[in-house]
Amino acid sequence: MTISELALALPIHPSKVHSLYRLMRILVHSGFFAEHKTGQGDSENGYVLTPASRLLLKDNLLSPRPLLFAALDPILMDPWQYLSAWFQNDDPTVFTTAHGRNIWDYAAHEPGVNHFIHEGMASNGLLAATVMLSKCKGVFEGLKSLVDVGGSTGTVTKVLAKAFPQIDFTVFDLPHVVDGLQLARK
Repeated sequence: MTISELALALPIHPSKVHSLYRLMRILVHSGFFAEHKTGQGDSENGYVLTPASRLLLKDNLLSPRPLLFAALDPILMDPWQYLSAWFQNDDPTVFTTAHGRNIWDYAAHEPGVNHFIHEGMASNGLLAATVMLSKCKGVFEGLKSLVDVGGSTGTVTKVLAKAFPQIDFTVFDLPHVVDGLQLARK
């Protein structure tokens, strides 16, 4: 896809199109895109996805997109502005310094924050569960039960329960995390 095609496909204000080339240069340098000749006789090069950018596609089951959206949300970015103040006070976390309470109390009172944190954890957990099953499957052999403390919405446990139906799994988390979830039984 060329810069011209990108500019038409994205909701970019016409006065900002000239900056798109600079952004693409950074993304190529970072390994998220690769530059290639279009082969159409045009002087304009095109861009293709790399393995790193393919991970970010919506339809990739192991995509870390929800985790990235959570990490880049202003609620989680704001604490970086308070790092100096945190080193000078006795708050347990920089999040507490920035927002006046810990992240779990904050999420308990802000459903949107609660949702994006747990979506991010679920996407990360799915990747971790996939690696566990491919590299550490023997660890689970012989177990009769397993409790996932702080298991969020149970993403990892569901993957493991499917692979090990003989094990009784329990997910344990805070009330605001599990509120509204459907109970699943084997």
